[in-house]
Amino acid sequence: MSRAFLQPDRNAPGGTTAVWSDADGMAFLFVESLNVNTDGTRRSYSVDDFWGETTALNNLCNAMTDACAGLSKEQKKSRRLVTQKALADNWPADELRRSKISSQIIPFKAGKPCPLVDGFMVSATALQKSNIHDVCDITNYVDALTVPALVLPGGANEFGNRGARVGDLAVAVTAGGADPVYAVVGDSGPPGELGEGSVALNGRLLGKTEAPTNYKDVKRGWVVLRAIVLIFHSSRDTASPYMTTARIDEAGKPRFEAWGGMPRLKACAEQYAAPR
Repeated sequence: MSRAFLQPDRNAPGGTTAVWSDADGMAFLFVESLNVNTDGTRRSYSVDDFWGETTALNNLCNAMTDACAGLSKEQKKSRRLVTQKALADNWPADELRRSKISSQIIPFKAGKPCPLVDGFMVSATALQKSNIHDVCDITNYVDALTVPALVLPGGANEFGNRGARVGDLAVAVTAGGADPVYAVVGDSGPPGELGEGSVALNGRLLGKTEAPTNYKDVKRGWVVLRAIVLIFHSSRDTASPYMTTARIDEAGKPRFEAWGGMPRLKACAEQYAAPR
């Protein structure tokens, strides 16, 4: 493998991450930390547990168009109160607009966020069941708590230009780890960021056996500091997307072994890290 392109990545030193490809261009490799994606799970965002202090796995600001960036403590409190009032009033247009809830993260139906499921907001993923009929049916999305999944940058970028898209199969392993974890590209994120895995992917890489308790728990112990990631582009199944661990493992393992498996992945990672 050799370097194919530099992906803009505001989380990486120098602002870019090198992405390598093999000679036939069928696989992409990069080494990066993996932050945590919670979308698609039944307890990602809560209006009542706005900051994710009790049971929500994410801070609701992360489902807003501005992510509450640059707001003071009092302004954040005001945003919380505005959002809670909007829900209580059944999301009137002016209050919904002030809440800045993002329809790209929280699906809307009839101009309003989907009804709560078990007290939590429905959050969408880019990978969905084929022929989706009801955007508010949470089972249409990749469940971050149970399905190992990666996030690739959205918008126009070199991954997409070279054929890697949502739904493709992937493999991840921690630096020095012995066991690969098979995954699917389940979501798209900001175009200038790389390195995010679902709760289930990061949990398997870290050897976790219990689900996180809340957002504070996620931030404290579920980030993978260094992972080797391999993506097989054009491996997606558009008719029946890979959305369960069993199907991902069944399809991912033989593809990875045919590619060269752990011996080749480790050799490539060593070369990737070598001074150049």
